Parts: sequence; C-alpha cells; structure tokens
Amino acid sequence: MVEENAAGASAARTSDLPAVEYRDEVTSTNDVAIDAAYEEAPHGWAVSAGCQTSGRGRRGHVWTSPHGSLYLSMVVRPQVPMQNLIAVPAVAAMGAMDALHDLGLAGHVGIKWPNDIVARTDKTSGAAAFDHKLAGILVEARASGEGPFAVIGMGVNVRPVKVEAPVAGEEGEEPAPASPRPLDPVSLEELLGPDAAVPELPDLARGLRDAVVARVNAWSQAVKSGAAAAGPLSPILSEYFDMVPMLGHQVAVLSPTGYLMNTGVFSGLDVWGRACVLTPTGEQTYPSEAVSLRAL
Repeated sequence: MVEENAAGASAARTSDLPAVEYRDEVTSTNDVAIDAAYEEAPHGWAVSAGCQTSGRGRRGHVWTSPHGSLYLSMVVRPQVPMQNLIAVPAVAAMGAMDALHDLGLAGHVGIKWPNDIVARTDKTSGAAAFDHKLAGILVEARASGEGPFAVIGMGVNVRPVKVEAPVAGEEGEEPAPASPRPLDPVSLEELLGPDAAVPELPDLARGLRDAVVARVNAWSQAVKSGAAAAGPLSPILSEYFDMVPMLGHQVAVLSPTGYLMNTGVFSGLDVWGRACVLTPTGEQTYPSEAVSLRAL
C-alpha cells in the first residue's frame, strides 16, 4: 500500500544532504532560506541560527527567539504541482514527530492541527493532556524559475522558556477582546528529564532536517505515483491522524482573534487539510488559515 511505503521511506534518513549552515543571528531563518532558494539552493539545504530578531509564526504571529533554542529552516523541492504544497505543513510535522520519537518521546508528543508540536508533561490521558507547546512550524511556499518550492521553518524549545506574566490594563480601559491563553511552553530538556542528554543544537538540527526531508521525499513519491489524485493529503491522512491527540475529542473553534466560533467533535481532516468538526448543526469544515482548535 502507498501509505506503508511512505511510512517506510520516511524512516530511511537521507545521508547525502548538504550540511546545515549556521548563523549567529538572523532576522528569520525562513528569510535566509527563501533567499537561498531563489539563488538555487538544493533540495534539503538548511540553515539554523543562534537567535532571530524578527522570528515569525503562522498568521503573522511573532515567534520569540531567545538564545538556547533551535531555529531551523530548510528548502524542499518535491517536484510536485504547486497546489499539492498545501500538504507540506502536515508532512513536516510528521517528520518532526519522527525525529522526536528517535529521542525517546513517543507517547509524549503529538501534533496540534495543523502542525504545532505539543506535549504532555504528566501521566494524564486524553487530548487536553497535550497542553504544552514544544515546537512551531511555519511553511512558506514560493515559485521560481526552477519550479515551486517550500521553506519549512521550525522553532523548538530546547531549554526551559520563561513565561512572562500578562500586563494588566490601566484602570478605566475597555476590556480586551476574548482571547484564549496561549499554550504554556515546554522544552526538550524538561521532557527528556535530568538523566537524559539533550542533543547539541547542530545534532538536533541535522536530525530534524533529515527526518523532515525523508517525509517530504516519501510523500512526493506517493503524489507522483497517483496516490494524491483525490487530494494532496490523501497519501498521509491515516498516519497523520494517529499523531493528532485532539482527534475524536470535543474542541472549541476559535477565530484568529480568539473569539469562540463553534464547538463540536474534531472528527478528521479532508484531503485538502481542512478540519472537520461535528457541531450540533452538522459537520463544518474549517481551513487552518481561518481558525484554530482547542481541546475542551
């Protein structure tokens, strides 16, 4: 079956990729990788940085980038039609999960649709237990004379991250719009525990890059074989579902500004990556650009 072949190929890490370049400080590793891609950087080219001065996440969110964490971006050229690149965020998240499983975190990490990596920090079960954010992924697709490409950016908390307390408003100010509290961060150091060695940043960057590129390679081969005729995510949906702890649970559907839009059961994804939520009025589908989901 195509899905079994894709999964098997993802485990075969590529050894002939270029070395991961390192920069002390950048505006954003995605900026560097996009520029490199336009200058014909090959498939699998990657850059990491000690810090970012203008790191960014999905929907324009600021990604705080202190020293000690990993900031990594890679160029992928899967040689598939541009419209299929909508699947790359999910594919990238699956590659990140492969690398984290290699570190011994199977069962402790999951994917929060569409591609954040979340973790549980105790023995509580259920989707709500995965309530800490370990990594964020930002995929930016572009087209050039060499064809379409995507840059996959990742920020991974390696050391404990200090959470700033919210600043209270001045007396007499109008209350802020309803907004969910962001997921608390968690780090690899905290998840692995005091008796485990946290990989050095260059080793972690290389392991993540290799795992993600392997997943992209397996997915692109499935697309070329015709397995994505129904939609770009069809070759990976079954395995992706197994990595999403929120699937099958009650969720809140939130607008980008944090307002509650709906509630229901997160029942799955369609082949274009849209979330399917069973609500009291029937099934609704939502693109990741328009909403986020939170476990209830």
